[in-house]
Amino acid sequence: MRYLLLIAFIVLNSFYSPVSSNSQGSPLPVSPNSFSDPVTMISEGETLLKEGDLVVRLNNDPVSRYIKNFSRQDKSYSHAGIVLFENGIPYIYHIVNGEENPGEKLRKDLLSSYCAPRKNRAFGIFRYDMNDKEIKKLKEVITGWYAKGIQFETAFNLKTDDKMYCSEMVMKALVKATRKRILIETVKPTAAEAGVLSVHLRLPFAYTNSIRVVPIDNLYLNPSCHMIKEYNFKPNK
Repeated sequence: MRYLLLIAFIVLNSFYSPVSSNSQGSPLPVSPNSFSDPVTMISEGETLLKEGDLVVRLNNDPVSRYIKNFSRQDKSYSHAGIVLFENGIPYIYHIVNGEENPGEKLRKDLLSSYCAPRKNRAFGIFRYDMNDKEIKKLKEVITGWYAKGIQFETAFNLKTDDKMYCSEMVMKALVKATRKRILIETVKPTAAEAGVLSVHLRLPFAYTNSIRVVPIDNLYLNPSCHMIKEYNFKPNK
């Protein structure tokens, strides 16, 4: 029954998806792909990464299709992580649950794993306008959470920091790193979304109808963020 409600919500939203746009209401710019081979796309993407970059992706599973519908302007992506370098190697720090991450702890993956073509449809690289001091603080905050083993937040509760979901982690890390200079807006779920959340998470409707969530598109449709490049493994024909 929970799965059927989830699918019904996805189908309903597919008919009422707004046109992609940035925060000023103009079309979101898209960088054309130079290559059609996903492996080459990922290799090229690796050369573009800088510390502090935001990397978003669109996963193939039904739950990801549900999550992306919280985005109000651009529903291109369903998951997010931050790039941090270790010994010259870029890793994507992100937090996810389910089959991909049974331990449900904040983890770090190479771009090739994070954006694996067999599990994902697309990914994008975006960059925040941060100075060196802010990026250093961002790294300190996220690696500190990683060392603590911060786990996935199944209740979508923004009021606590002991558990987080992916976009919540990015939002809170930016707040700490920039001393609230970069703020990410949250949204309130619609009644339909709150109903599906209530069933899917087994939480009271009164709770899911009162929370606010951090949509993926608000992470990059932000005045302090700009696109580096977007890649689509399965372009529309």
